[in-house]
Amino acid sequence: MENNTSPTPEQPADSNETIFTQEQFALEGYDKHIRQARNAIFAAAIILALSLVFIMVTSGGYEYMWVDMLLWGGFIAGFVVLGFWTKKKPYTAIICALTLYGLFILLNAFLDISTIYKGIIIKVIIIVTLVKGLRDAKEAQQMREQLS
Repeated sequence: MENNTSPTPEQPADSNETIFTQEQFALEGYDKHIRQARNAIFAAAIILALSLVFIMVTSGGYEYMWVDMLLWGGFIAGFVVLGFWTKKKPYTAIICALTLYGLFILLNAFLDISTIYKGIIIKVIIIVTLVKGLRDAKEAQQMREQLS
């Protein structure tokens, strides 16, 4: 008797094989909010850098200006590093960015309480954008880790 079975498509050797690369699959559908969060991190760094320049120009140079430059420079560098790190570990980088931004706000509030309400709209926008990207970043990072 003749075997009348229709030909079946080739089965991949590994059931986890896919035609997509890991980067494409892990970020598909999630990249919008992660990209917005990355942009918010870079925006925070740019705003801090512009604020530092403004402080340096308007303060007239005081004795401990180097301390301000060192602290603000550390925060700016931290945000830049975290912005680039969102490409590899978006969830962890956004959590660190939220923590760093909160620390910056608290440090400024400790030094001058009026800084809490100064620039409140920009602070809220940055925090909301980071929080929006947090959930999608967590899911994308979990997908990426499952694929590896």
